[in-house]
Parts: sequence; structure tokens; C-alpha cells
Amino acid sequence: MSRSHFKGKYIPKNAEKYDGNAKQIIYRSSWERLFMVYCDRNEQILSWSSEEIKIPYIFEEKHRTYYPDFWVDMIDKNGNRVQKIVEIKPHQQRTMKVNKAKWSAATQYAQDNQMEFLVMTEKELF
Repeated sequence: MSRSHFKGKYIPKNAEKYDGNAKQIIYRSSWERLFMVYCDRNEQILSWSSEEIKIPYIFEEKHRTYYPDFWVDMIDKNGNRVQKIVEIKPHQQRTMKVNKAKWSAATQYAQDNQMEFLVMTEKELF
């Protein structure tokens, strides 16, 4: 089954945790939906959003805008409050040039804003 054709609107059970446009929480894969459910139901996730952060980047000499899949404000395993930018992608797409350009810009954006950027694939999700 292709993951890219699984699309829909997510309605959170804990709407007060969602820090974004709750009318348009769109998932574009079953993996994104799975992560939304995790954020919505996990007590360690204090708030979260989907595709709300805009990160400018350059690819093939053109200025573009990257909207990472998720932002989360959470308590980590050490009890520290942290913010993370999370991208959900199939493992095979980790080496694509356009993704490397996006993720380089996202890493810098995260560092500049005291956050962490990470890419989660099926290896981390399952």
C-alpha cells in the first residue's frame, strides 16, 4: 500500500493541545496520522502543531519555503521541556537533494530558536 495516497483531516481529541489552525489539520500519510494521534494522546506532549512553521531555503538557485510536518513542545525522557521540529518521511527519501536542502535550513532554524530538528522514518515510527 502506498503511504502517499493516504490523506485526510485529523480532528484532535485534546483540541486544547493543538497550537495551530485546528480547522485544517491535514495528514498526507498514515505515518503522519499516526504521529498526530501520538501527539494528541501523549501526556508528555504539552502542545503541537502541523505545518505551521515557515522556513525559507534555497534549492537549485531558487528561493523556496519549507513547512515541516510538526512542531512539538514536550517533556523529554529526562524531564526537560524541549521543542522539536519533526519531519516524517520514508527512509528512502533521506538522500534526496531537495530534502537535504530543506533539512539543512530546518536544522539551522531549529538551532537559532533553541529547538531540535529531526527526521523520523518508518525505522523510528515502528
